[in-house]
Amino acid sequence: MDWVSEAAQRIGCCGLAEWLLEFASWAELTPTECPPSGLAKKVDYASLSRGLKMTLLYPFAERAASADPQAWVLHDLEIDASRLPLPFDLNVSAETPRSTQRKLSADTAFGRSVDFRDGNYRVVHYLPDGRVVGVGFRPTLAGIESLHLQRIVTMPDFRTMGTP
Repeated sequence: MDWVSEAAQRIGCCGLAEWLLEFASWAELTPTECPPSGLAKKVDYASLSRGLKMTLLYPFAERAASADPQAWVLHDLEIDASRLPLPFDLNVSAETPRSTQRKLSADTAFGRSVDFRDGNYRVVHYLPDGRVVGVGFRPTLAGIESLHLQRIVTMPDFRTMGTP
């Protein structure tokens, strides 16, 4: 299974309890309880062995009496491109800002010449389904160092989403 691509599909979604258990086991996340059984607004995870960071959110935690494992939302995922394969058919060593526009979206933030001169080697792509993909490039602007995924506006239940 391509766990990173699976996570990219599920970013910003709830309804992931069973998948999160398997993903956490594969990723060797710390802390190990994923999804958490207790209530919290936000829980951060890291995997030193896989090179990723993840944040789960529990919307409305302050109003809940107990934690529903399906209510946790995969809010944020950061991927070290040197350690894991990338989703969206991105090539870690060959991608450029122009090639990522062709593969992801021309709807971007940053990525202007002035941004690059200021040492910001990141381009943020807004996908039509609400996902946001931040691509961190090497200073040469050829090759990817990191990927940062989120979803804006909605929190769909992955169990009821259509197949991409």
